[in-house]
Amino acid sequence: MPQQHKQLRAWCAGKIQPPEEVLTTIENIDPKPEILYDQSNIDGSTGELADVMKGLYDKMDSLKRNPDEFRAWTEEDGHITFYDTLLDLTPNEIRLRVNILQQLGTFKFRSGLNGDTKKQLISEIFAPQEEDEDPNIFGVIRARKLFQIWTPPDDSLLRGVISQPAQVGRFLSDRLSPSNRKAFRLVGHPLHGVRSTDLQVVRTSKTVAFERNSEIHLIIAVKKVLEQWDADAITAGGVAKVNLLETLLLHELIELTLDEGNPEMDALASHIVATTFERYLKGTTLTVAAEDFFLEWPPLSTAELEDREEAQLAQEIEEANARLNVDDFPNFDEEDLEDLPFDTAIPTKKKKSTVKKKKKKSAKRNSK
Repeated sequence: MPQQHKQLRAWCAGKIQPPEEVLTTIENIDPKPEILYDQSNIDGSTGELADVMKGLYDKMDSLKRNPDEFRAWTEEDGHITFYDTLLDLTPNEIRLRVNILQQLGTFKFRSGLNGDTKKQLISEIFAPQEEDEDPNIFGVIRARKLFQIWTPPDDSLLRGVISQPAQVGRFLSDRLSPSNRKAFRLVGHPLHGVRSTDLQVVRTSKTVAFERNSEIHLIIAVKKVLEQWDADAITAGGVAKVNLLETLLLHELIELTLDEGNPEMDALASHIVATTFERYLKGTTLTVAAEDFFLEWPPLSTAELEDREEAQLAQEIEEANARLNVDDFPNFDEEDLEDLPFDTAIPTKKKKSTVKKKKKKSAKRNSK
């Protein structure tokens, strides 16, 4: 039986990880989730995204072999991207950020430094920009200070994302291989017929995917928006070989593998690692595209549209009645009619016409 995790590990466009309520909302109200891919089906996986997942396996294998064909990426690029991601995804609290860094790596100070000096060095990493500081190199300077006193393990996935993307390709291609014994499934949620009011917690958290128990869950409607963004070559950018949907799936795959290896890791920590690789592939484009998606999602359900039409019709009837002064029409019973004067005259009978009789007599005389 798969291990149940308390934390929701999700892709979201917000700064704060979504509550567990998001997961239960999607799973409990979706009447018919779809299996988009099942890695355990070695003999030709079926599902809407089976070909996409097979293609990802080939692309990550290519990244393993030829990383330069994906993107020019230096170690300093990795440092800056990780640092910016750390700031973008965490509240402005040094203690919390230090806790995340301790989960993902190790602080290494020169011997002989006292506690106050160590605290000062850490504070400088997250110090706000000074007035005379060039905003174009602000992040570069802070990132350099961070990696002077902190480093992720050499064999970690984060180390690969930062300085050796080829190792990430090896890691992910192994996980995507159909021969991998830890099979995972991709589950899609069409959410057809669900009232938009029931999905507001999902919209507020800007969650489009999450992973749990060797399953990656996806709100299917986001696929269309991501494809529209990919079609715009100017805004898509990043690694041309990988589109936005694939980037989203790789993000969740990284969180899934981190969850499998260390289920006690904070969801926020794994989210930062996955987002750093996401930004290696597409920068911040996926976040902007998701923001675009939630401008019109969730749509009104059929039941809500019918309710709206009924309410509109009722309002129109009420307005029409008001114009006709229906409410001012006198209200009376039948007894009130007894004293009203009525015309009681009996109509006279009409005389029968004798024209036809005269014609008949005249016809007889003429025949004689």
